[in-house]
Amino acid sequence: MKTSEIKHFITEYTDEVWNKGNVEAMDRFYTPNYVHHDISRPDLQTLDHYKDWAKDLLAGLQDFHVAIDDLVAEDGKAVKRWTASGIHNNTFAGIPATGKQVSFCGVSTYRLEGDKISESWYLYDLLGLLQQLGVIPLPETVENK
Repeated sequence: MKTSEIKHFITEYTDEVWNKGNVEAMDRFYTPNYVHHDISRPDLQTLDHYKDWAKDLLAGLQDFHVAIDDLVAEDGKAVKRWTASGIHNNTFAGIPATGKQVSFCGVSTYRLEGDKISESWYLYDLLGLLQQLGVIPLPETVENK
């Protein structure tokens, strides 16, 4: 794929899977032997693992939306900087619904084989998300004296 085609492909994937909530569409965008890398979730390694996690995320965060803040592509690779948001209206990752509006950002790096994603790496602000959900307290404000 050309650079412009890769950018269109990643944008289409983001919209279809994350913004429309169509997890089953992942089969169109990923190779069957896809490998997932997520430092926060090393247990997620296959496409089936990733699809299950995506279903849980989308069930836990109502009106989930991923905005692409930046997208860079070259032959066989793409890097997407993104901001995700939603309302925590259902249990997610064992955390009971809080009703809070949350927003977190991250970076996803994709390696493509042909016209599908074969491997990806995810880094995102899990600490900030957990703080917004009240699972981890925010640091106390230090006043200058």
